[in-house]
Amino acid sequence: MDDLKPLDPAYVQEILLKPPFVTLAGVINVRDLGQLPSTTCPGHITKPRYLFRSAELSGITDEGMFSRVLLLYLSKLLTGKAKVQELGITKVFDLRSDTEIRKYNAPLPKIDGVEVIHIPVFQQEDYSPEMMAKYVRA
Repeated sequence: MDDLKPLDPAYVQEILLKPPFVTLAGVINVRDLGQLPSTTCPGHITKPRYLFRSAELSGITDEGMFSRVLLLYLSKLLTGKAKVQELGITKVFDLRSDTEIRKYNAPLPKIDGVEVIHIPVFQQEDYSPEMMAKYVRA
Protein backbone atom coordinates (compact mmCIF):
# COMPACT_ATOMS: atom_id res chain seq x y z
CA MET A 1 0.00 0.00 0.00
CA ASP A 2 3.03 2.29 0.21
CA ASP A 3 3.02 2.58 -3.59
CA LEU A 4 -0.36 4.37 -3.70
CA LYS A 5 -0.13 7.95 -4.89
CA PRO A 6 -2.63 10.65 -3.96
CA LEU A 7 -5.19 11.50 -6.61
CA ASP A 8 -5.09 14.85 -8.37
CA PRO A 9 -7.57 17.13 -6.49
CA ALA A 10 -8.91 18.58 -9.77
CA TYR A 11 -9.66 15.07 -11.03
CA VAL A 12 -11.41 14.15 -7.76
CA GLN A 13 -13.51 17.34 -7.88
CA GLU A 14 -14.51 16.61 -11.49
CA ILE A 15 -15.66 13.09 -10.55
CA LEU A 16 -17.59 14.31 -7.50
CA LEU A 17 -19.58 16.74 -9.66
CA LYS A 18 -20.99 13.88 -11.79
CA PRO A 19 -23.71 11.33 -11.02
CA PRO A 20 -24.19 9.34 -8.90
CA PHE A 21 -22.64 11.99 -6.60
CA VAL A 22 -24.85 14.80 -5.32
CA THR A 23 -23.48 18.10 -4.02
CA LEU A 24 -24.98 18.79 -0.60
CA ALA A 25 -23.29 21.74 1.09
CA GLY A 26 -21.59 20.67 4.32
CA VAL A 27 -22.06 16.91 3.81
CA ILE A 28 -19.62 14.48 2.21
CA ASN A 29 -20.08 11.36 0.13
CA VAL A 30 -23.69 11.97 -0.95
CA ARG A 31 -24.81 9.60 -3.68
CA ASP A 32 -28.04 8.82 -5.50
CA LEU A 33 -28.62 5.07 -5.27
CA GLY A 34 -30.88 5.15 -8.34
CA GLN A 35 -30.03 3.33 -11.57
CA LEU A 36 -28.48 0.39 -9.69
CA PRO A 37 -29.34 -3.01 -11.18
CA SER A 38 -31.65 -5.23 -9.14
CA THR A 39 -30.18 -8.51 -7.97
CA THR A 40 -33.64 -10.00 -7.34
CA CYS A 41 -35.47 -8.71 -10.43
CA PRO A 42 -33.20 -9.05 -13.48
CA GLY A 43 -33.62 -6.22 -15.97
CA HIS A 44 -34.91 -3.80 -13.32
CA ILE A 45 -33.11 -0.87 -11.69
CA THR A 46 -33.61 1.17 -8.54
CA LYS A 47 -35.62 4.36 -8.97
CA PRO A 48 -33.46 7.47 -9.48
CA ARG A 49 -33.74 10.32 -6.92
CA TYR A 50 -35.62 8.06 -4.48
CA LEU A 51 -32.90 6.77 -2.16
CA PHE A 52 -29.70 8.60 -1.21
CA ARG A 53 -26.81 7.73 1.08
CA SER A 54 -24.32 10.04 2.75
CA ALA A 55 -21.98 10.56 5.62
CA GLU A 56 -23.56 12.05 8.74
CA LEU A 57 -25.47 15.31 8.25
CA SER A 58 -24.37 17.42 11.23
CA GLY A 59 -22.30 19.72 8.99
CA ILE A 60 -25.13 20.57 6.60
CA THR A 61 -25.28 24.29 5.87
CA ASP A 62 -27.96 26.91 6.37
CA GLU A 63 -26.01 29.50 4.42
CA GLY A 64 -25.33 29.50 0.68
CA MET A 65 -21.92 28.58 -0.57
CA PHE A 66 -20.01 29.14 -3.78
CA SER A 67 -18.03 26.55 -5.65
CA ARG A 68 -15.86 26.85 -8.75
CA VAL A 69 -17.30 24.35 -11.20
CA LEU A 70 -14.68 22.96 -13.59
CA LEU A 71 -12.81 26.25 -13.13
CA LEU A 72 -14.96 27.81 -15.86
CA TYR A 73 -17.43 29.89 -13.87
CA LEU A 74 -18.61 30.61 -10.36
CA SER A 75 -21.93 28.91 -9.63
CA LYS A 76 -24.11 29.53 -6.56
CA LEU A 77 -25.20 26.30 -4.95
CA LEU A 78 -28.25 25.78 -2.81
CA THR A 79 -27.73 25.58 0.93
CA GLY A 80 -27.44 22.02 2.15
CA LYS A 81 -30.86 22.12 3.79
CA ALA A 82 -32.51 23.67 0.72
CA LYS A 83 -30.97 20.97 -1.48
CA VAL A 84 -32.41 18.23 0.79
CA GLN A 85 -35.84 19.80 0.28
CA GLU A 86 -35.28 20.20 -3.48
CA LEU A 87 -34.38 16.50 -3.73
CA GLY A 88 -37.68 15.63 -2.03
CA ILE A 89 -36.02 13.90 0.90
CA THR A 90 -38.60 13.56 3.68
CA LYS A 91 -36.98 10.90 5.89
CA VAL A 92 -33.44 10.45 7.15
CA PHE A 93 -32.42 7.17 8.75
CA ASP A 94 -29.51 7.79 11.12
CA LEU A 95 -27.64 4.49 11.50
CA ARG A 96 -24.91 5.81 13.82
CA SER A 97 -24.47 4.38 17.29
CA ASP A 98 -25.25 6.49 20.33
CA THR A 99 -21.51 6.35 21.10
CA GLU A 100 -20.59 7.89 17.72
CA ILE A 101 -23.10 10.72 18.12
CA ARG A 102 -21.77 11.57 21.60
CA LYS A 103 -18.09 11.12 20.69
CA TYR A 104 -18.24 13.62 17.83
CA ASN A 105 -20.92 15.83 19.36
CA ALA A 106 -22.69 15.55 16.03
CA PRO A 107 -26.45 15.39 16.46
CA LEU A 108 -28.57 15.64 13.33
CA PRO A 109 -29.73 19.14 12.46
CA LYS A 110 -33.38 20.12 12.20
CA ILE A 111 -34.52 20.35 8.58
CA ASP A 112 -38.04 21.58 7.83
CA GLY A 113 -40.20 18.81 6.40
CA VAL A 114 -37.70 16.04 7.16
CA GLU A 115 -38.35 13.30 9.72
CA VAL A 116 -35.24 11.86 11.37
CA ILE A 117 -35.42 8.23 12.42
CA HIS A 118 -32.55 7.10 14.64
CA ILE A 119 -32.07 3.35 14.21
CA PRO A 120 -28.46 2.56 15.07
CA VAL A 121 -27.01 -0.57 13.52
CA PHE A 122 -24.96 -0.98 16.72
CA GLN A 123 -26.25 0.50 19.99
CA GLN A 124 -23.02 1.26 21.85
CA GLU A 125 -20.13 0.09 19.69
CA ASP A 126 -18.02 2.73 17.99
CA TYR A 127 -17.54 1.89 14.32
CA SER A 128 -16.25 5.31 13.32
CA PRO A 129 -13.52 5.37 10.66
CA GLU A 130 -10.87 5.96 13.34
CA MET A 131 -11.96 2.96 15.41
CA MET A 132 -12.17 0.74 12.33
CA ALA A 133 -8.62 1.76 11.36
CA LYS A 134 -7.40 0.81 14.85
CA TYR A 135 -9.21 -2.52 14.60
CA VAL A 136 -7.71 -3.33 11.17
CA ARG A 137 -4.17 -2.45 12.35
CA ALA A 138 -4.43 -4.74 15.41
